[in-house]
Amino acid sequence: MASKINKITTVSSSTFQKIMRLFLIFTIAILLAILPYKISESASQAKTPISTHEITLIFTGDIMQHLPQVEAAWNNDMGMYIYDSCFKYINPWLSNADLAIANLETTLAGKPYSGYPAFSSPDELVTGLLKAGIDLVGTANNHCCDRGRTGIERTSNILDSLGLMHFGTYKNEDTYRKTNPLIINTRGFRLAFTNYTYGTNGIPIPENNVVSLIEKERMKADLVAATDSAVDFKIVFIHWGDEYQRAPNAFQKDIAEYLIANGADIVIGSHPHVIQPMEWRKADSLNKENIVVWSLGNYVSNQRKRFTDGGSMFSVTLQKGQGQTRIKDAGYQLTWVHNPTIDGKKQYFILPAARFENDSILLDAQSRTDLKLFLTDSRELLDANNLNIREIK
Repeated sequence: MASKINKITTVSSSTFQKIMRLFLIFTIAILLAILPYKISESASQAKTPISTHEITLIFTGDIMQHLPQVEAAWNNDMGMYIYDSCFKYINPWLSNADLAIANLETTLAGKPYSGYPAFSSPDELVTGLLKAGIDLVGTANNHCCDRGRTGIERTSNILDSLGLMHFGTYKNEDTYRKTNPLIINTRGFRLAFTNYTYGTNGIPIPENNVVSLIEKERMKADLVAATDSAVDFKIVFIHWGDEYQRAPNAFQKDIAEYLIANGADIVIGSHPHVIQPMEWRKADSLNKENIVVWSLGNYVSNQRKRFTDGGSMFSVTLQKGQGQTRIKDAGYQLTWVHNPTIDGKKQYFILPAARFENDSILLDAQSRTDLKLFLTDSRELLDANNLNIREIK
């Protein structure tokens, strides 16, 4: 019995060993067969971006400096111009944007300071813009030649020395060629910016200085250069239209279509000093989408007539990921300039209008009436004419 048990045990052990050898051989064969596919799959996944990047841009309208605004910024105690109060209510929105862009519709030509028709503003305005959260200003507008060569060149020098990026006017051809289009790399995005104006109020552009004018061949060449630079989005900041008209004219429409046909993704307008509608033309059959903002109106000025006492901030969120770039979201926020008299002197506060619609602390009764009229006028216009762009309150 014992030998039988031992024999059986021995036979069972041998059989088990054979089975295990076969199992190991089979397992190794399977692993060898599937391992290359697993390695290939892992490599493929490593090459495919699984995260997305987003960036939010805010565009504001005309930053004017009529002489009463310059006088309002003077601080007797400090013996200097201070613009902090002008932007303090709007600062959170500008500072939270990844890039904030404005139309600087004045020169920094030095003293004597002056308003319309030949603007020159204190250098401290730039400090105020930077503290407010503005990152980039367009300088190509109808007032850029108000003080001739000094206006163009000193404006550029001051902006450079204080660290505020700018585009649209240039001290010379060499600077123009090197910095136009303006390419900005930030948060994983590569953005191209160009800036143009319809004219300079009949003032000749000084010899060797450059002002980017609305000329089709020039704009087409800039867009081609931006495409060749492998940018994610091409953004055009443009000074056009009829002053005080609340709808785009035929020239604006023609230029916008030309820009889009030649590769512009976003077109942002200024100059009319009043708000005009906004369009988000969503993806077509070729997966092409565009934004056109016809006019942002006044961001800050001394103009108080109906429709001119405010403007809008336009916000657009861009998204990039998995080999694609797209416009994720777009909206606008209405802004209004509160113009009270404090200690015998006019002041200028840019307000996020909807937030102060029912305010009774900062605003007196007449100011509330004026603000509500501006909101009503603006909402009626934009609700009736905007395409896919909502108000942000």
